[in-house]
Amino acid sequence: MNLWIVLVNIGVGSVIGGVTNELAIRMLFRPLKPWYIGNWKVPFTPGLIPRRRDDIAIQMGRLVEEHLLTTEGVRRALAQGGLENTLASWMNNLAMHWMADERTLRQALLAAVPDLFTEDGGWKEGVRAPVQEKWDAFVQHLLSQYEETKLRELIPHAGQERLDATFATVSQLLMDRLRGYLHSPEGQQTLQSMVKSMLGGGGGMFGGLVGMFLTDDKIIGKILPALDDLLQSPELAGRLQQFLRKEADKLLDKNVGELVEWLGREQIDDWSRALFAKIEEQSLRLVDEPLSRLTAPIQETVQTNLVPRLAKWMVESLQQNVERIFSRLAIRDIVTRQVEGFPTERIEEMVVGISGKEFRMITVLGFILGGIIGLVQGLLASWLG
Repeated sequence: MNLWIVLVNIGVGSVIGGVTNELAIRMLFRPLKPWYIGNWKVPFTPGLIPRRRDDIAIQMGRLVEEHLLTTEGVRRALAQGGLENTLASWMNNLAMHWMADERTLRQALLAAVPDLFTEDGGWKEGVRAPVQEKWDAFVQHLLSQYEETKLRELIPHAGQERLDATFATVSQLLMDRLRGYLHSPEGQQTLQSMVKSMLGGGGGMFGGLVGMFLTDDKIIGKILPALDDLLQSPELAGRLQQFLRKEADKLLDKNVGELVEWLGREQIDDWSRALFAKIEEQSLRLVDEPLSRLTAPIQETVQTNLVPRLAKWMVESLQQNVERIFSRLAIRDIVTRQVEGFPTERIEEMVVGISGKEFRMITVLGFILGGIIGLVQGLLASWLG
């Protein structure tokens, strides 16, 4: 047996097997562009992955959309992943940090929008003017919207019941105040003047005759108890209450347009400007309060009620709109474009980084198999020779 022939066959077979496997692995990625000899394109160029890159991008987009990032999978992840608790905890921490801030609201606003206040602390005209314009438009729209609406329709049923109860209270209050005034020195003096005026100013024959028998004190002493009994009479109180209700009904039967016409547009505008000035004054007073003091009444409500509800609503909204979000996002197209724009060198680096050991083992296996084939060929050649 010729040992050299066997060894040469083993060496040649091993080199051919290893180099062939290594070349096959390299041809997955290389060359990146086709090679040409003249107008003739060299076969198997570019490499498999650069040549089929578009197809790979489309298939990866389909794989991600249909099997990896599905609507049902996202719904399960939202329901079981504790997202609601995580979101509530994050929002609670953010809200409590903000509500515990000792800065004033003015300082916080200035940090976000420096050009907001004038030097004397008021709102700048660029802020105030648009708000006032919106306020005036709101008032005009409100008056126009309810122009044909009766005032009675604007008052809820409970409000009308309270209004009826108020008439009784007001009528009794008026009677009590009038009684108190008549018993006061000023009221008695007014009553004396009225009596003198009724009797002719204290002159004339009739006035003289009355004055001979009754002095002013006696006249007041006779009239005052009678008036006092009259003012304590339930019947008079009922009539006064009925009168107030009747007058109120007349007013409530008017519509808003009639009320505006009766009051006058200028008066309505004056009231609107006065109310806006009050709101502006109150807003400037509020911006100088610390955030911690402004938010103190609502901190517990925010932490125990508002934030959990908001977190639950956000998660439920995501679950209900997963399909709509996915249809808008077009996951397949996004993945396809990303893969198409991904550098081939980076794909090679990533694949080799993951499977480099296996690729080396394939090359080694090629050397081993080639060597075994060479050994068999050498033995056959020696035996046949």
